[in-house]
Amino acid sequence: MNPRLTTALNLYKSNDIDIQNLIGWHLFYGIVISTPKVFALCFHSHSEEPEKAISFEHSDTLFVTMCCGDMLTGLRFLKDDYKYISFSRDFKGIGGTRLLDMETFYSKLQ
Repeated sequence: MNPRLTTALNLYKSNDIDIQNLIGWHLFYGIVISTPKVFALCFHSHSEEPEKAISFEHSDTLFVTMCCGDMLTGLRFLKDDYKYISFSRDFKGIGGTRLLDMETFYSKLQ
């Protein structure tokens, strides 16, 4: 089994979250990246409402639902399709959705 997927499954299971439905939704409406280096779930969105999924044709933002492993590897083949990257997270007690310029974000990962 993919080691990054195992990490994600264990994390979601420990928090009582059904990752199977989440993976299924992303397979139908979003993007699933699964390699030995990264496991990620993402979807197409727009910078005005980054947490709302839309069709690729109308998107300018890649919303990352979750990522385990090397994000640089995961973004390598997606970075040119989006102007922005967005994600929601809690860090040091501060929550919220972040919206960043994709090119700037990608260059900082290198």
